[in-house]
Amino acid sequence: MKRKFLSISLIGFVTACGGGGDSSPSASPDSEVIVDSATQEVGQTTGNTASATMLTSTGLSVTIPPNVTSSATMMSEVSVPSDFNYNGVDIQNLSVDIRGYSLAKGYVSIYGAFEQNADGSYSADYNSRITSATVEAGLADLSYPLADSQYYMLAEVYFYDGSTPIQTRINNQQTSWIW
Repeated sequence: MKRKFLSISLIGFVTACGGGGDSSPSASPDSEVIVDSATQEVGQTTGNTASATMLTSTGLSVTIPPNVTSSATMMSEVSVPSDFNYNGVDIQNLSVDIRGYSLAKGYVSIYGAFEQNADGSYSADYNSRITSATVEAGLADLSYPLADSQYYMLAEVYFYDGSTPIQTRINNQQTSWIW
């Protein structure tokens, strides 16, 4: 009976201690693991660095702002610059001009999450649609709120006549799409 109890206790102890591989990235004690929710890619930034970069799923480099350290131990000791913007959302404007491609009536959608396919086309996560608008005579104007952390989006135009949709990747600084 003692051996059975000892064996079960030992198995429980070994299981509780781990002992298996871990698929998550390892981080040193002075670093922070960062996961980009749009791309599900992981990068690391070391404490007190100027900035860090990470690669998105499409291989693009994105700059991660530096960590800000403070010696404040109470909220009343925290000092915030007067020009600090607490709003994490910006207004994005995009003018779409596809008159060089088609004048057919269409519908443009902007998606926040997407993947690039092997053939160079993109597959949108349709649950991540940010905004949409009607395209008439090859023109559309969109104005929408966008998180300041969202860098790339997918713009996609579907045509009512059933022709092949067109798409392009845009960034948060882009104000026009001309095809």
